[in-house]
Amino acid sequence: MVTDCDSSVFEEACAQADAEEARQSESEEVARLAKLPKLEYDRQREDAAAYLGVRVANLDKAVRAAARTADSDAQALPHWQVEPSPLPVDGAKLLDCLRQIFRRYIVLPPGADIALALWVLHAWTMDAGEISPFLVLVSPTKRCGKTSVMILLQYLTPRSELASNITGPALFCYIEAVRPTLLIDEADSFVKDNEELRGILNSGHTKVAANVIRSVEVNGEHQPRRFSTWAPKAIATIRSLADTLEDRAIIVQLQRKPPGAKVERLRRRDNEWCAALRSQAPRWTADNFDKLVDPAPQMPEALNDRAADNWRPLVAIADLVGGEWPQLARHASITLSGESPEETLGVMPLADCRPAFGENAVIRSHDLVTKLAADPERSWAEYNRGKAITQRQVAKLLGAFGIISVNVNPVGLPQGKGYRWADFEEAWERYCPGQIASRADSDISIRPSVHRPVESAQVDGFASVHEASVDGSKNGKLSHSHAGLDAWTDKKPESGACNGSATTETPSGDPGDIPECLRRHLCDHCGGAVGAMRNYEWPGRPDGIWLHAQCEALWFDSEGRP
Repeated sequence: MVTDCDSSVFEEACAQADAEEARQSESEEVARLAKLPKLEYDRQREDAAAYLGVRVANLDKAVRAAARTADSDAQALPHWQVEPSPLPVDGAKLLDCLRQIFRRYIVLPPGADIALALWVLHAWTMDAGEISPFLVLVSPTKRCGKTSVMILLQYLTPRSELASNITGPALFCYIEAVRPTLLIDEADSFVKDNEELRGILNSGHTKVAANVIRSVEVNGEHQPRRFSTWAPKAIATIRSLADTLEDRAIIVQLQRKPPGAKVERLRRRDNEWCAALRSQAPRWTADNFDKLVDPAPQMPEALNDRAADNWRPLVAIADLVGGEWPQLARHASITLSGESPEETLGVMPLADCRPAFGENAVIRSHDLVTKLAADPERSWAEYNRGKAITQRQVAKLLGAFGIISVNVNPVGLPQGKGYRWADFEEAWERYCPGQIASRADSDISIRPSVHRPVESAQVDGFASVHEASVDGSKNGKLSHSHAGLDAWTDKKPESGACNGSATTETPSGDPGDIPECLRRHLCDHCGGAVGAMRNYEWPGRPDGIWLHAQCEALWFDSEGRP
């Protein structure tokens, strides 16, 4: 006997079956229409819309969506089809295997195999975190293994796409449509000078900022639309990329294989080993994804803030799998991304301007550029598209630190635009610790200073002074004759003499020891004799202090005078 309850359940089940059959029939009809040539579809669209009971405009949208899906499925690469492993996966063993496969085919620098293995697993788990570091492969020249690494990454990461060129719009449209692991080879040929592409790549470093907004046409009207740039990205380049990209990257410096090094040739690209690892990675990800959300591992102190951000998702994976991987990951992070004497391009100008000053307190822009470009171990000789860096480019780099050019008058050189030592001191202390005191143990101070008593040494009848003046002279307290000489004999004149004729006595270095007739031509701060000077009196110095007007503030600030 069938009850009313049983009857209602049966009727509901039949209704659901009929609805499912109708939906399937509609999907099949839309798929059939999507395969038709455009003209044939145009002839059938009205009848088809009436048969399906929908408006023609809605049918057009459904057909276009079905056509895009069909095209995407047709373009899908074979290694994109991944069936997760049916068995649980040991994370440490998975990383060990990933590490081995890179070492099997590529000669790598220390720590690189650790970084590559962790980055592969990060590509599968990146949605758990907020930051996705770029993996940047750099080599000084070709045939150093970059492309081989990229090929391995292609068969180990999810939905990977290896491209040797891509435009900015294609980049965000492809990420929006496919969500690939994007592998960009030959980046040196098109990325560094493409500001739009660099900006789009940079945006994908942090999830909250991983989008760009573009205007698109919708039903004949242009409307703003957000496109995602959130995807794992690896970039291979000869020499360096823009510093903003490298600052967001884990950088692996590859070198050409040395004679005698033994690695296997990468012939079979997508082999059984890659397929097995590609199956294990998504299973481990599914089992451990929640444990990687918002990770907060302890990071090494040797990493700066940005480097620590880049390594945090990788170290979190290492801590989760356990074994020796937590230690391996932290050691690799220090090896590859720890602070080093070589500064990034943003700080390099500050560091390199220090030796360019020498012992002078000012330097003209022209002379600074000449000295920067003369260093063969730096990039300044080729900074300007293969030519030496220009004064304008130096001004732009230093302007970021609040350092601007002023009129300077170096000793023995014409006046011109240039820079003062004093304007660099705060930036050196902040960004280049130790720069100012780097020669503190030398018998000659490298810091151009205000006038203060110093010892002098007799060399060929001239005094060697261990301080530099603010006008750039290496002889901070020596006068300038009207003939343009850079120094005087630093000896007391004969009694009653006012022409600076020498005797064998050497003054103590106190300006009070210089005869009044000469002192009226010397500035006690910079030693210069040009221009009007004012006389100042205070206790203990009855003969006063003579200063240029432009030297007053420097003297009073440094000496603590009221």
